[in-house]
Amino acid sequence: MQQLPSGEGTVCIQVPVMEQQKGTVQCTIYNEQQIPVRMIPLEGGHKKGVYTLQLHTLEAGNYTVNVQQLNLPVKLK
Repeated sequence: MQQLPSGEGTVCIQVPVMEQQKGTVQCTIYNEQQIPVRMIPLEGGHKKGVYTLQLHTLEAGNYTVNVQQLNLPVKLK
């Protein structure tokens, strides 16, 4: 899993294993204290496993994106 360039208030991630996934998988966003602050269902089968997460309502700071036991640290501006 990796972070791709994205606009302010959004996080674009690539999760290659999701390209082959069928059904919905839970994506959880954790704050710096590792408290879940957002849960987003991701539909499997997207081309190249690329998703843009709209996180405008979260404060700027460091977060962790978790998808299928994969963790990715991200920074919101």
